[in-house]
This record gives sequence, structure tokens and C-alpha cells, in this order.
Amino acid sequence: MNGMAEHAKAGAGATALFLRVAAAVVLCLVLAGCPWDDARENPKTDLSLAEEALKERDTGDAEMYFQRYLRKNPDGVERWKVWQNLLDLCLNIRQDKATAREYLEIMLVEFSADGKKRRAIQQQLAGLCDEARDHARAASLWEALAADPGTDDETKAATYRRLSQAYLRRLEFSAATDVLEMCLKLSVSGATKADCLYSLGEVQMLTENLSPAQKALEASIATAGVTPRRRVLATFMLADVLEQQERYDEARALFESIRSEYPNEKVIEQRILYLKDKKSKASAKPDVQVPPRFNRP
Repeated sequence: MNGMAEHAKAGAGATALFLRVAAAVVLCLVLAGCPWDDARENPKTDLSLAEEALKERDTGDAEMYFQRYLRKNPDGVERWKVWQNLLDLCLNIRQDKATAREYLEIMLVEFSADGKKRRAIQQQLAGLCDEARDHARAASLWEALAADPGTDDETKAATYRRLSQAYLRRLEFSAATDVLEMCLKLSVSGATKADCLYSLGEVQMLTENLSPAQKALEASIATAGVTPRRRVLATFMLADVLEQQERYDEARALFESIRSEYPNEKVIEQRILYLKDKKSKASAKPDVQVPPRFNRP
């Protein structure tokens, strides 16, 4: 009997010890957070899982984890970074520009109060709209960016040039010219001014205002700080304008001057041969004399 009692007493003691240890473990889990709860609830885990998925090139899972972080953390400090990761997945890995546009539209609302981020979003979204030929949406975004007092003059000049292109595609020729003239009033570098003059010359040439186009292109070429690439392209376009004015010798001389610099030398050679042919035909064409009886007094 005594043996059984001692055995029972020992068993009770072991049970008590087990209960105390179990209670201590539970307490530690409560205080520190148990690992399975952490994996389910800790927002940082979603980001680490997304990074792991990216390393494994599992873009589907990576996107899911990034999206889950955004859903679970409406005020999360990593939201901007996560949005950038989602855009990178769409644009650089999956080539899914439509989804990227959807993300940027959401971001534009979310970060509307942050001027710097808002302007960055507007630029990227407007560019995608241009590519998608959604010229109305692109124009509205470029307009908003140009009107933003926080937009610096260099960025504003680039914006005016993009806005002009959007107007051109909508056949709004006067508006396209107006914004480029506004571009020329900004305090910008010589290279940027030369770019604005080039764009203005392009619009005027397309609208067959050849004399103003010539002046704008000549000014672009002569601007201090013009880049070599812009000078060559402006010279090519100026030669085109002179050709349209039937000033073949001047046009050919300009093409000759950029023969070794233009990206495609064969194009230059073809234009030179074409101008030589036009000049010879024009020289060989006899003058048409109007009979006296058809002359007006």
C-alpha cells in the first residue's frame, strides 16, 4: 500500500511539473508571439515570402504576397516600395502594361497628397497611356503635371513636348504649337531649349508652315548647348523643309554635312541622290511661255 501511495505521489508530482512547464511554454508563446501566428499575421512575412518567390522566379506567388501586404496594411510604411515591386513585375518581367496602368491609377489616388510621388506616377502613367494610344487620358495627365507648381522647369519642358505630341495625335495643331511656345519661355538649359525648338519646328513642318519651321530648326541647331544628336536630327529635318521649298542645292548641302553622323548613312545617300535627280529634272524642264493673247493687261 505504501509503495502504491508513493508511486501515486510521484505521479502527481510529475503531472504538476508537466503542467507548470506547459504553462510556461504557453506564456512564452503569448508574450513572444507563436511562429505559426507570425507567419499568418506579421506583414513583414508577406514581404519576405514575396522576396523568396522572386528568387525562385515565381512571379505569380510574388505578386500575390505583395498584393496581400497591401490589403492587410492600408497604412503600411512599405506600401510605396511594394507598389514599385508590383510595377516592376508587370513592366519588366511579364510585359503586362494594362495591369501596370491599373496599378498606377490606384497609386495616383493613394499618393495624391504627396506631390513628389504624385508627379512621378503621373509621368509614368501618361507614358503608358501614350503607348496605348489613349491620347485623351495622356493629355489630361500631362496637363496636370505641367500645371503643378511643384514641377521644375526642366521637367515641365519635357512635359510640354509630350503634351504637344498628344495634341498632335488628336489633330489639335494650335494647342500643340501653343504649349511648345510656352516651353521656350521656361528657364531651362540650352540642350532643353534646343529640344523645344526642334519639336516646334516639327509641328510647324507637319502643318506646312515651312518658313516658321525653318526658323525654329535653324535656332535649334544654333542654340548653345545643343546635343550632337539633336543637332543632327534638326539638320535632317531642316533639309527636308528646304526640299519642300524646292531649295534643292541647300537641302543637299545639309544632307552632305551630316552624312557621317546620321545613324543610317544609306538614308542620307538616298536623299542626296533623290535631290540630284530632282535638280536635274527641274533644270531640264523647259520654261512655259504664255502666249501674248493670254496675258492680262
